Amino acid sequence: MFQTGINALQSVTAELSMGERLISSAKVILTGFVVVFAMLFLLILIIKLYSAIISGAQKAADKKMRKKEKMLEPVASPVVQAKPAYVTPPTVEEGIPEEVVAVIAAAVAASTAPTVKTRIKSIKKSNGGRSAWANAGVLDNTRPF
Repeated sequence: MFQTGINALQSVTAELSMGERLISSAKVILTGFVVVFAMLFLLILIIKLYSAIISGAQKAADKKMRKKEKMLEPVASPVVQAKPAYVTPPTVEEGIPEEVVAVIAAAVAASTAPTVKTRIKSIKKSNGGRSAWANAGVLDNTRPF
């Protein structure tokens, strides 16, 4: 039975001219392209739908977590710090502008807790040498094998 089908197909293709064979091949190729691109488009839609579902769930979970954190957050009472009676200004090297000193003081104040008392004793320019990280890199790259 299978052999008779093959024989019938061979006899039909033998009767086709070269132009008809080319048209038949083009139809098969075009059909293959249409099927492949239709499936790719379908996969893109499925992935986008999945992404929308996941991002919606994450947003809902984040909203719920923020609401829970807000409920658990204690009410902050204003912290009143007593200013020290006498504060010595830091010794500043010549050539350092006042704005730089203010920025350094603000950075130190922002990086410490409000209850911790900090004091800047002096501000000096660096000697222009390499940092510890740069020295480590030089040593690592010039070390013999």
